[in-house]
Amino acid sequence: MPLSQPVPLGLSDLTQDECLIVSISRAWLRLGPTYAVAEHSIARLLQTDRIYPALDALFDTFRSLTPNRPAELPAESDLLSPQEERLLDRLALAPFTPENPDEPLSREEINCRAALWLAEIELRPPDAIERSGRDQRMHRIAQSYQSLLHL
Repeated sequence: MPLSQPVPLGLSDLTQDECLIVSISRAWLRLGPTYAVAEHSIARLLQTDRIYPALDALFDTFRSLTPNRPAELPAESDLLSPQEERLLDRLALAPFTPENPDEPLSREEINCRAALWLAEIELRPPDAIERSGRDQRMHRIAQSYQSLLHL
């Protein structure tokens, strides 16, 4: 009997703060020809948001986790990628250790956790988030409609 794949986290499983971090991460990858351009655009958009003071630390963390701009970006989805789940795991402001205790937090991650705490942004580690499967079902339904339209 094959082991079933774990249900991926979806945006509907996340709190508003967690969605904000994932959205900023996605925008950081997609906006502008360079990270610097993306960071400037995001900072301008969020200059009145409570996360604004934490953006530099968040960008430093993004750069430490994704040092090279990916040649091909994953498709936009309501499902979180493994990298996005890892980001939440590394920045979670909970009394949990990251999923891999052999990988200590970097200086950037520690600074970012502190900045997010000061900005009152609360993140849970992926293991503490209930995976409803709603977004995965909606994704499968959308794919089935797309395959029907392409017959």
